[in-house]
Amino acid sequence: MKISTRTEYGIRVLVTLARAEADQCLSLTEIAKREKLPHAYLEQLVGDLRRAGLVTATRGQAGGYRLARPPAEIAMTDAVRALDGPLLDMPCAGSRDHEQCDRPQPCSVHEVFQRVHESLSSALDATSLAQVAATAGGPPYPPEVRRRRAGANHSVIRTQESRTA
Repeated sequence: MKISTRTEYGIRVLVTLARAEADQCLSLTEIAKREKLPHAYLEQLVGDLRRAGLVTATRGQAGGYRLARPPAEIAMTDAVRALDGPLLDMPCAGSRDHEQCDRPQPCSVHEVFQRVHESLSSALDATSLAQVAATAGGPPYPPEVRRRRAGANHSVIRTQESRTA
């Protein structure tokens, strides 16, 4: 399973808002600066977060965004679904009665993907925004740095394999 940059950036927006002082609004410019994220992309993301009832917007000089409810009441499932839709993009994943699936009976892989869905859903439901915001850490490496690091790790593995051969 891949976590999209949309979900990653959206959760980082939520974490930044959760770490802000109580009742403080943050502008998108401030959030983008703190998290080193593209401002234009954040405009799209906060719209989805607003429609999902996770953030509120205030206009004006002291306006900006803040969480719509306390961070302890926002599960990571809420954030992921608001940003990317269903946890698994399968018609019957998460459905006990198979109504959403067009097959007359469960297919050969239904059970395994049902377990994946339940596991993922359970882990995300059990993780609140408050827990994520309380962990140490700042913005992750930018994509270019991640690619370089992944390439360097791949080179190290190839070098180790050639030594043992």
